[in-house]
Amino acid sequence: MEFLKRSDEILSVSEFSARFKSLVKMSVPELWLRGEISNVKTYSSGHVYFTLKDEGAAISAVLFKGYAKSLNMRLADGMKILAYGEVSVYEARGSYQIILKAVLPDGGGDLAARFEELKRRLSAEGLFDKSRKKEIPCMPKKVCVITSPTGAAIRDFLSILGRRGWRGDILILPSRVQGSAAAEEIVSQISAAEEIKPDLLVITRGGGSLEDLWSFNEEVLARAVAACKIPTISAVGHEIDFTLCDFSADLRAETPSAAAEYISSGFLRAKDDVINAFSKIESEVKSGLKSAAERLDACARLFAAAEPRDKIANLKISLDKFEGALISAAQNAISAKRESLNPQASLLAEANPHYRLGILKARLNAAEESLELLSVDSVLKRGFAYLESENGALIQNAGAVPFDAALKLHFSDGSVNVKRY
Repeated sequence: MEFLKRSDEILSVSEFSARFKSLVKMSVPELWLRGEISNVKTYSSGHVYFTLKDEGAAISAVLFKGYAKSLNMRLADGMKILAYGEVSVYEARGSYQIILKAVLPDGGGDLAARFEELKRRLSAEGLFDKSRKKEIPCMPKKVCVITSPTGAAIRDFLSILGRRGWRGDILILPSRVQGSAAAEEIVSQISAAEEIKPDLLVITRGGGSLEDLWSFNEEVLARAVAACKIPTISAVGHEIDFTLCDFSADLRAETPSAAAEYISSGFLRAKDDVINAFSKIESEVKSGLKSAAERLDACARLFAAAEPRDKIANLKISLDKFEGALISAAQNAISAKRESLNPQASLLAEANPHYRLGILKARLNAAEESLELLSVDSVLKRGFAYLESENGALIQNAGAVPFDAALKLHFSDGSVNVKRY
Protein backbone atom coordinates (compact mmCIF):
# COMPACT_ATOMS: atom_id res chain seq x y z
CA MET A 1 0.00 0.00 0.00
CA GLU A 2 1.12 3.61 -0.56
CA PHE A 3 1.72 5.22 2.81
CA LEU A 4 1.13 8.72 1.43
CA LYS A 5 -1.58 9.40 -1.11
CA ARG A 6 0.50 12.32 -2.46
CA SER A 7 3.98 13.59 -1.65
CA ASP A 8 2.80 16.80 0.03
CA GLU A 9 0.08 15.14 2.14
CA ILE A 10 0.05 16.18 5.78
CA LEU A 11 -1.19 13.54 8.25
CA SER A 12 -2.64 13.89 11.69
CA VAL A 13 -1.07 11.76 14.42
CA SER A 14 -4.15 9.48 14.40
CA GLU A 15 -3.98 9.06 10.61
CA PHE A 16 -0.25 8.28 10.80
CA SER A 17 -0.79 5.68 13.55
CA ALA A 18 -3.70 4.02 11.70
CA ARG A 19 -1.73 3.79 8.43
CA PHE A 20 1.38 2.58 10.23
CA LYS A 21 -0.67 -0.15 11.93
CA SER A 22 -2.13 -1.25 8.58
CA LEU A 23 1.34 -1.25 7.01
CA VAL A 24 2.75 -3.44 9.77
CA LYS A 25 -0.22 -5.83 9.63
CA MET A 26 0.08 -6.26 5.88
CA SER A 27 3.86 -6.41 5.64
CA VAL A 28 5.08 -8.20 8.77
CA PRO A 29 4.02 -11.87 9.07
CA GLU A 30 3.88 -13.98 12.22
CA LEU A 31 7.50 -14.72 13.13
CA TRP A 32 9.96 -16.14 15.66
CA LEU A 33 12.12 -13.86 17.84
CA ARG A 34 15.07 -14.81 20.02
CA GLY A 35 15.74 -12.77 23.15
CA GLU A 36 15.95 -12.52 26.93
CA ILE A 37 13.01 -11.97 29.26
CA SER A 38 12.96 -8.98 31.62
CA ASN A 39 10.33 -7.26 33.77
CA VAL A 40 7.97 -10.26 33.61
CA LYS A 41 4.56 -9.65 35.26
CA THR A 42 1.58 -12.00 35.56
CA TYR A 43 -1.74 -10.29 36.26
CA SER A 44 -4.87 -11.65 37.99
CA SER A 45 -6.46 -11.99 34.57
CA GLY A 46 -3.87 -14.66 33.71
CA HIS A 47 -2.17 -12.55 31.02
CA VAL A 48 1.63 -12.35 31.13
CA TYR A 49 3.52 -9.19 30.13
CA PHE A 50 7.32 -8.84 29.77
CA THR A 51 10.08 -7.24 27.72
CA LEU A 52 12.02 -9.30 25.21
CA LYS A 53 15.47 -7.84 24.62
CA ASP A 54 18.96 -8.46 23.35
CA GLU A 55 22.13 -6.34 23.34
CA GLY A 56 20.79 -3.80 20.86
CA ALA A 57 17.02 -3.51 21.22
CA ALA A 58 13.89 -4.40 23.19
CA ILE A 59 10.22 -5.06 22.40
CA SER A 60 7.19 -5.37 24.67
CA ALA A 61 5.58 -8.80 24.63
CA VAL A 62 2.25 -10.16 25.87
CA LEU A 63 1.15 -13.76 26.31
CA PHE A 64 -2.60 -13.95 26.83
CA LYS A 65 -4.20 -16.31 29.30
CA GLY A 66 -5.18 -19.08 26.86
CA TYR A 67 -1.63 -19.46 25.56
CA ALA A 68 0.03 -18.83 28.95
CA LYS A 69 -1.87 -21.75 30.53
CA SER A 70 -0.46 -24.14 27.90
CA LEU A 71 3.18 -23.36 28.67
CA ASN A 72 5.28 -26.22 29.99
CA MET A 73 7.66 -23.84 31.78
CA ARG A 74 7.54 -20.86 34.11
CA LEU A 75 8.74 -17.58 32.62
CA ALA A 76 11.32 -15.66 34.65
CA ASP A 77 13.60 -12.66 34.23
CA GLY A 78 16.88 -13.50 32.51
CA MET A 79 15.44 -16.57 30.68
CA LYS A 80 16.52 -16.86 27.05
CA ILE A 81 13.59 -17.92 24.85
CA LEU A 82 12.33 -18.41 21.32
CA ALA A 83 9.02 -16.54 20.98
CA TYR A 84 6.47 -16.89 18.14
CA GLY A 85 3.78 -14.31 17.50
CA GLU A 86 2.35 -11.35 15.61
CA VAL A 87 3.59 -7.75 15.76
CA SER A 88 0.81 -5.34 16.74
CA VAL A 89 0.72 -1.53 16.90
CA TYR A 90 -0.93 0.17 19.89
CA GLU A 91 -2.15 3.43 18.37
CA ALA A 92 -3.03 5.26 21.57
CA ARG A 93 0.60 5.28 22.77
CA GLY A 94 2.27 5.09 19.39
CA SER A 95 4.08 1.90 20.41
CA TYR A 96 4.31 -1.62 19.07
CA GLN A 97 4.52 -5.02 20.75
CA ILE A 98 4.50 -8.68 19.89
CA ILE A 99 1.47 -10.78 20.84
CA LEU A 100 2.84 -14.26 21.46
CA LYS A 101 1.32 -17.63 20.71
CA ALA A 102 4.26 -19.89 21.61
CA VAL A 103 7.37 -19.76 23.78
CA LEU A 104 10.24 -22.27 23.72
CA PRO A 105 13.42 -22.26 25.83
CA ASP A 106 16.48 -21.12 23.88
CA GLY A 107 19.62 -23.00 24.83
CA GLY A 108 17.69 -25.03 27.35
CA GLY A 109 18.64 -28.39 25.69
CA ASP A 110 19.79 -30.17 22.57
CA LEU A 111 16.24 -30.65 21.20
CA ALA A 112 15.56 -26.92 20.93
CA ALA A 113 18.87 -26.40 19.18
CA ARG A 114 18.22 -29.31 16.82
CA PHE A 115 14.74 -27.93 16.09
CA GLU A 116 16.14 -24.52 15.17
CA GLU A 117 18.92 -26.01 13.07
CA LEU A 118 16.56 -28.30 11.13
CA LYS A 119 14.03 -25.52 10.68
CA ARG A 120 16.69 -23.13 9.36
CA ARG A 121 18.18 -25.67 6.98
CA LEU A 122 14.89 -26.97 5.58
CA SER A 123 13.55 -23.45 5.25
CA ALA A 124 16.66 -22.47 3.31
CA GLU A 125 15.95 -25.33 0.91
CA GLY A 126 12.48 -23.86 0.28
CA LEU A 127 10.74 -26.85 1.87
CA PHE A 128 8.31 -24.54 3.69
CA ASP A 129 7.71 -22.09 0.83
CA LYS A 130 4.10 -21.11 0.14
CA SER A 131 4.62 -21.80 -3.55
CA ARG A 132 4.90 -25.52 -2.71
CA LYS A 133 1.61 -25.60 -0.81
CA LYS A 134 -1.34 -27.43 -2.34
CA GLU A 135 -4.86 -26.09 -2.04
CA ILE A 136 -6.98 -27.79 0.60
CA PRO A 137 -10.29 -29.03 -0.93
CA CYS A 138 -13.25 -27.19 0.54
CA MET A 139 -15.50 -30.29 0.53
CA PRO A 140 -13.40 -33.47 0.78
CA LYS A 141 -15.44 -36.69 0.49
CA LYS A 142 -12.71 -39.14 1.52
CA VAL A 143 -10.24 -38.28 4.29
CA CYS A 144 -7.32 -40.39 5.55
CA VAL A 145 -6.20 -39.69 9.11
CA ILE A 146 -2.77 -40.82 10.37
CA THR A 147 -2.86 -40.98 14.17
CA SER A 148 -3.12 -43.25 17.16
CA PRO A 149 -6.48 -45.05 16.89
CA THR A 150 -6.91 -44.98 20.69
CA GLY A 151 -5.82 -41.40 21.42
CA ALA A 152 -7.93 -38.45 22.51
CA ALA A 153 -7.05 -36.62 19.29
CA ILE A 154 -9.00 -38.94 17.00
CA ARG A 155 -11.97 -38.97 19.40
CA ASP A 156 -12.11 -35.18 19.40
CA PHE A 157 -11.65 -35.09 15.63
CA LEU A 158 -14.51 -37.51 14.92
CA SER A 159 -16.74 -35.92 17.55
CA ILE A 160 -16.47 -32.50 15.94
CA LEU A 161 -17.21 -33.89 12.48
CA GLY A 162 -20.25 -35.77 13.77
CA ARG A 163 -21.59 -32.82 15.72
CA ARG A 164 -21.33 -30.53 12.69
CA GLY A 165 -23.14 -33.03 10.46
CA TRP A 166 -20.24 -33.62 8.05
CA ARG A 167 -20.87 -36.28 5.40
CA GLY A 168 -17.97 -38.27 4.00
CA ASP A 169 -15.67 -41.25 4.52
CA ILE A 170 -12.96 -41.34 7.19
CA LEU A 171 -10.16 -43.94 6.91
CA ILE A 172 -7.90 -44.13 9.95
CA LEU A 173 -4.31 -45.22 9.20
CA PRO A 174 -3.01 -46.28 12.63
CA SER A 175 0.45 -45.24 13.72
CA ARG A 176 2.42 -44.53 16.83
CA VAL A 177 2.71 -40.79 17.46
CA GLN A 178 5.47 -40.80 20.03
CA GLY A 179 8.81 -42.60 20.37
CA SER A 180 11.81 -43.36 18.19
CA ALA A 181 9.88 -45.46 15.63
CA ALA A 182 6.92 -43.12 15.30
CA ALA A 183 8.32 -40.93 12.50
CA GLU A 184 9.09 -43.92 10.26
CA GLU A 185 5.61 -45.38 10.84
CA ILE A 186 3.98 -42.10 9.93
CA VAL A 187 6.11 -41.89 6.75
CA SER A 188 5.01 -45.44 5.84
CA GLN A 189 1.37 -44.53 6.32
CA ILE A 190 1.83 -41.45 4.12
CA SER A 191 2.91 -43.82 1.32
CA ALA A 192 -0.14 -45.99 2.05
CA ALA A 193 -2.40 -42.97 1.84
CA GLU A 194 -0.97 -42.07 -1.58
CA GLU A 195 -1.99 -45.53 -2.79
CA ILE A 196 -5.56 -44.98 -1.50
CA LYS A 197 -5.73 -41.52 -3.14
CA PRO A 198 -8.07 -39.73 -0.73
CA ASP A 199 -9.13 -36.11 -1.19
CA LEU A 200 -7.32 -35.05 1.97
CA LEU A 201 -4.72 -36.36 4.44
CA VAL A 202 -4.69 -35.33 8.13
CA ILE A 203 -1.73 -36.04 10.43
CA THR A 204 -2.69 -35.45 14.04
CA ARG A 205 -2.04 -36.06 17.72
CA GLY A 206 -2.73 -34.29 21.01
CA GLY A 207 -0.45 -31.89 22.88
CA GLY A 208 2.71 -32.65 24.85
CA SER A 209 6.20 -31.50 25.65
CA LEU A 210 8.90 -30.88 23.06
CA GLU A 211 10.19 -34.39 23.74
CA ASP A 212 6.70 -35.94 23.30
CA LEU A 213 6.23 -34.22 19.94
CA TRP A 214 9.75 -34.77 18.66
CA SER A 215 8.71 -37.47 16.15
CA PHE A 216 6.95 -34.71 14.19
CA ASN A 217 10.22 -32.73 14.07
CA GLU A 218 12.21 -35.51 12.43
CA GLU A 219 13.71 -34.55 9.06
CA VAL A 220 12.47 -37.72 7.36
CA LEU A 221 8.87 -36.92 8.30
CA ALA A 222 9.16 -33.25 7.34
CA ARG A 223 10.43 -34.20 3.87
CA ALA A 224 7.78 -36.91 3.41
CA VAL A 225 4.98 -34.46 4.27
CA ALA A 226 6.39 -31.83 1.90
CA ALA A 227 6.67 -34.40 -0.91
CA CYS A 228 3.21 -35.91 -0.35
CA LYS A 229 0.98 -35.66 -3.44
CA ILE A 230 -2.18 -35.44 -1.31
CA PRO A 231 -3.26 -32.09 0.20
CA THR A 232 -2.19 -32.41 3.85
CA ILE A 233 -3.25 -30.83 7.13
CA SER A 234 -0.96 -31.07 10.16
CA ALA A 235 -2.85 -30.85 13.46
CA VAL A 236 -0.24 -31.66 16.09
CA GLY A 237 -0.49 -30.58 19.74
CA HIS A 238 -2.06 -27.40 21.11
CA GLU A 239 -2.13 -23.81 19.86
CA ILE A 240 1.37 -23.08 21.23
CA ASP A 241 2.96 -26.21 19.81
CA PHE A 242 4.84 -25.90 16.52
CA THR A 243 6.54 -28.77 14.69
CA LEU A 244 8.43 -29.15 11.42
CA CYS A 245 5.47 -31.27 10.25
CA ASP A 246 3.32 -28.13 10.63
CA PHE A 247 5.68 -26.07 8.48
CA SER A 248 5.91 -28.81 5.80
CA ALA A 249 2.18 -29.43 5.52
CA ASP A 250 -0.09 -27.52 3.19
CA LEU A 251 -2.06 -26.22 6.18
CA ARG A 252 -1.46 -26.10 9.92
CA ALA A 253 -4.45 -26.58 12.24
CA GLU A 254 -3.83 -25.51 15.84
CA THR A 255 -5.54 -28.61 17.28
CA PRO A 256 -7.22 -31.84 16.07
CA SER A 257 -10.58 -30.18 16.76
CA ALA A 258 -9.57 -27.16 14.69
CA ALA A 259 -8.71 -29.50 11.79
CA ALA A 260 -12.17 -31.10 12.01
CA GLU A 261 -13.82 -27.68 12.07
CA TYR A 262 -11.84 -26.58 9.02
CA ILE A 263 -12.76 -29.74 7.08
CA SER A 264 -16.47 -29.46 7.91
CA SER A 265 -16.71 -25.69 7.40
CA GLY A 266 -16.87 -26.04 3.61
CA PHE A 267 -19.61 -28.65 3.96
CA LEU A 268 -21.58 -26.38 6.30
CA ARG A 269 -21.18 -23.41 3.95
CA ALA A 270 -22.32 -25.53 1.01
CA LYS A 271 -25.25 -26.83 3.08
CA ASP A 272 -26.27 -23.28 3.98
CA ASP A 273 -25.84 -22.22 0.34
CA VAL A 274 -28.06 -25.11 -0.81
CA ILE A 275 -30.72 -24.30 1.81
CA ASN A 276 -30.62 -20.62 0.87
CA ALA A 277 -30.68 -21.49 -2.83
CA PHE A 278 -33.68 -23.80 -2.39
CA SER A 279 -35.40 -21.15 -0.30
CA LYS A 280 -34.71 -18.53 -2.96
CA ILE A 281 -35.80 -20.88 -5.77
CA GLU A 282 -38.97 -21.79 -3.85
CA SER A 283 -39.73 -18.11 -3.28
CA GLU A 284 -39.06 -17.25 -6.93
CA VAL A 285 -41.11 -20.23 -8.15
CA LYS A 286 -44.04 -19.25 -5.93
CA SER A 287 -43.77 -15.66 -7.09
CA GLY A 288 -43.47 -16.79 -10.71
CA LEU A 289 -46.46 -19.12 -10.39
CA LYS A 290 -48.52 -16.39 -8.79
CA SER A 291 -47.54 -13.94 -11.53
CA ALA A 292 -48.25 -16.56 -14.22
CA ALA A 293 -51.63 -17.34 -12.66
CA GLU A 294 -52.50 -13.65 -12.65
CA ARG A 295 -51.44 -13.33 -16.30
CA LEU A 296 -53.46 -16.44 -17.21
CA ASP A 297 -56.52 -15.01 -15.46
CA ALA A 298 -56.08 -11.76 -17.36
CA CYS A 299 -55.67 -13.66 -20.65
CA ALA A 300 -58.72 -15.79 -19.86
CA ARG A 301 -60.77 -12.66 -19.30
CA LEU A 302 -59.51 -11.20 -22.57
CA PHE A 303 -60.22 -14.45 -24.45
CA ALA A 304 -63.68 -14.63 -22.90
CA ALA A 305 -64.36 -11.07 -23.99
CA ALA A 306 -63.05 -11.83 -27.49
CA GLU A 307 -64.88 -15.21 -27.89
CA PRO A 308 -66.89 -15.09 -31.22
CA ARG A 309 -69.76 -17.16 -29.82
CA ASP A 310 -70.13 -14.79 -26.91
CA LYS A 311 -70.01 -11.85 -29.27
CA ILE A 312 -72.68 -13.41 -31.51
CA ALA A 313 -74.85 -14.20 -28.49
CA ASN A 314 -74.47 -10.63 -27.26
CA LEU A 315 -75.35 -9.32 -30.74
CA LYS A 316 -78.42 -11.58 -30.87
CA ILE A 317 -79.58 -10.27 -27.52
CA SER A 318 -79.02 -6.70 -28.70
CA LEU A 319 -80.85 -7.46 -31.98
CA ASP A 320 -83.79 -9.00 -30.11
CA LYS A 321 -84.00 -5.96 -27.88
CA PHE A 322 -83.82 -3.67 -30.91
CA GLU A 323 -86.49 -5.73 -32.75
CA GLY A 324 -88.78 -5.63 -29.72
CA ALA A 325 -88.29 -1.89 -29.38
CA LEU A 326 -88.93 -1.40 -33.11
CA ILE A 327 -92.13 -3.50 -33.06
CA SER A 328 -93.36 -1.74 -29.97
CA ALA A 329 -92.65 1.63 -31.55
CA ALA A 330 -94.44 0.59 -34.76
CA GLN A 331 -97.44 -0.71 -32.85
CA ASN A 332 -97.61 2.47 -30.85
CA ALA A 333 -97.38 4.52 -34.03
CA ILE A 334 -100.11 2.44 -35.73
CA SER A 335 -102.35 2.72 -32.67
CA ALA A 336 -101.81 6.45 -32.61
CA LYS A 337 -102.64 6.67 -36.32
CA ARG A 338 -105.70 4.50 -35.83
CA GLU A 339 -106.93 6.71 -33.09
CA SER A 340 -106.38 9.77 -35.24
CA LEU A 341 -108.12 8.09 -38.24
CA ASN A 342 -111.14 6.68 -36.35
CA PRO A 343 -113.38 9.72 -36.86
CA GLN A 344 -112.57 9.91 -40.58
CA ALA A 345 -113.05 6.13 -40.89
CA SER A 346 -116.50 6.45 -39.33
CA LEU A 347 -117.46 9.21 -41.77
CA LEU A 348 -116.11 7.24 -44.74
CA ALA A 349 -117.94 4.14 -43.61
CA GLU A 350 -121.18 6.08 -43.41
CA ALA A 351 -120.66 7.54 -46.88
CA ASN A 352 -119.89 4.16 -48.40
CA PRO A 353 -122.80 2.87 -50.69
CA HIS A 354 -122.33 -0.65 -49.42
CA TYR A 355 -122.62 0.65 -45.90
CA ARG A 356 -125.86 2.51 -46.81
CA LEU A 357 -127.30 -0.52 -48.72
CA GLY A 358 -126.53 -2.61 -45.68
CA ILE A 359 -128.46 -0.27 -43.48
CA LEU A 360 -131.42 -0.21 -45.90
CA LYS A 361 -131.31 -3.98 -46.21
CA ALA A 362 -131.35 -4.32 -42.46
CA ARG A 363 -134.33 -1.97 -42.26
CA LEU A 364 -136.13 -3.91 -45.03
CA ASN A 365 -135.48 -7.18 -43.21
CA ALA A 366 -136.87 -5.65 -40.05
CA ALA A 367 -139.95 -4.47 -41.92
CA GLU A 368 -140.34 -7.84 -43.57
CA GLU A 369 -140.16 -9.51 -40.17
CA SER A 370 -142.78 -7.08 -38.87
CA LEU A 371 -145.04 -7.81 -41.85
CA GLU A 372 -144.54 -11.49 -41.35
CA LEU A 373 -145.66 -11.15 -37.78
CA LEU A 374 -148.79 -9.31 -38.97
CA SER A 375 -149.63 -11.79 -41.77
CA VAL A 376 -152.88 -13.86 -41.65
CA ASP A 377 -150.98 -17.10 -41.23
CA SER A 378 -148.96 -15.72 -38.30
CA VAL A 379 -152.12 -14.40 -36.66
CA LEU A 380 -153.99 -17.72 -37.21
CA LYS A 381 -151.03 -19.60 -35.73
CA ARG A 382 -151.36 -17.55 -32.60
CA GLY A 383 -154.93 -18.99 -32.16
CA PHE A 384 -156.98 -16.48 -34.07
CA ALA A 385 -159.57 -17.24 -36.88
CA TYR A 386 -161.43 -15.14 -39.49
CA LEU A 387 -164.89 -15.47 -41.17
CA GLU A 388 -165.76 -15.14 -44.84
CA SER A 389 -169.08 -14.89 -46.63
CA GLU A 390 -170.12 -17.16 -49.46
CA ASN A 391 -168.57 -14.81 -51.97
CA GLY A 392 -165.30 -14.68 -50.02
CA ALA A 393 -165.77 -11.27 -48.45
CA LEU A 394 -164.22 -10.78 -45.02
CA ILE A 395 -166.78 -10.36 -42.29
CA GLN A 396 -165.48 -7.91 -39.75
CA ASN A 397 -168.53 -7.66 -37.34
CA ALA A 398 -171.58 -9.74 -36.42
CA GLY A 399 -174.16 -7.21 -37.79
CA ALA A 400 -172.86 -7.77 -41.30
CA VAL A 401 -173.86 -11.46 -41.28
CA PRO A 402 -177.48 -12.18 -42.38
CA PHE A 403 -179.51 -15.05 -40.90
CA ASP A 404 -179.41 -18.36 -42.70
CA ALA A 405 -176.28 -17.19 -44.52
CA ALA A 406 -173.67 -19.78 -45.36
CA LEU A 407 -170.24 -18.82 -43.95
CA LYS A 408 -166.68 -20.20 -43.91
CA LEU A 409 -164.52 -20.04 -40.72
CA HIS A 410 -160.79 -20.16 -41.34
CA PHE A 411 -158.15 -21.56 -38.84
CA SER A 412 -154.36 -22.00 -39.20
CA ASP A 413 -154.73 -25.64 -40.03
CA GLY A 414 -157.84 -25.42 -42.26
CA SER A 415 -161.46 -24.05 -42.60
CA VAL A 416 -165.05 -25.19 -41.76
CA ASN A 417 -168.46 -24.19 -43.19
CA VAL A 418 -170.81 -22.64 -40.70
CA LYS A 419 -174.35 -21.14 -40.90
CA ARG A 420 -175.98 -18.44 -38.82
CA TYR A 421 -179.37 -19.27 -37.38
